[in-house]
Amino acid sequence: MSLSPADPTALAGLRIMLTGAAGGLGRAIAGAAHAAGAHLVLTTRTADSQARAAEGLDQVPEVLTAVADVTDAAELAAAVKLATDRLGGVDVLINNAGIPGPAGPAWESDPAEWQRVMDVNLGGALAACRAVLPGMIERGRGRVITISSHAGHTRWPYVSGYSVSKAAVNKLTENLAIELLPHGIAAFSYHPGLLDTGIGAAPAGEVGDPWQRRVDSWLAAQRRAGRYTTLPVALTNLLRLASGEADALTGRYLTYEDDLTALIAATA
Repeated sequence: MSLSPADPTALAGLRIMLTGAAGGLGRAIAGAAHAAGAHLVLTTRTADSQARAAEGLDQVPEVLTAVADVTDAAELAAAVKLATDRLGGVDVLINNAGIPGPAGPAWESDPAEWQRVMDVNLGGALAACRAVLPGMIERGRGRVITISSHAGHTRWPYVSGYSVSKAAVNKLTENLAIELLPHGIAAFSYHPGLLDTGIGAAPAGEVGDPWQRRVDSWLAAQRRAGRYTTLPVALTNLLRLASGEADALTGRYLTYEDDLTALIAATA
């Protein structure tokens, strides 16, 4: 089976909770999943961004929004309760909330800023899992997809907080997959590619920090070299993971470039 963001039945009836839903990638994921038939619970960090997360989405399938900072366990619990009360639970958790963190040599980084990126990117993913997984375990099914990065699979000098947080996310996924296997729940970390949104977006104006200018210059070079990914390409494999088609690959770091059909066949 090969799913695409245009398939209106690919995720029919699935209940997806998506964190970081108001950003560029979050909105794209929400739009593609909704178009594929999924019910959505979209979480955003602030009330101001709630409306933006659901903008342009019809209410069929159902779309719910909740303010839930991923570093706030009580807000995440309230979002899961909303999903349970209105939809009956969550089938798929997509951990998308994340921040880039500070730029510069690791030893010169502000310790609080460096810790903040770990708290959001790693701690936030774990906190969302803590909120969602008890219900999945009770139902005996589900999947967790955490947005990762090539920077966590290899390295990204001068953006070390981000890189290390994504490496930790990959290891969290590997461990979760083993722990969740007896419960019928799959876990993946997923690299969508370099995208012209979020951390990969071109700066809106002059950047004062020299280290951030260095990072932006590298990103601009990747863009010129054709190494950026379009959102439809980035989302195709993500939707396939959400559908359950690739549950045999649980625990893996997967990317937009992977041939999921071949990888699944190799597990048979």
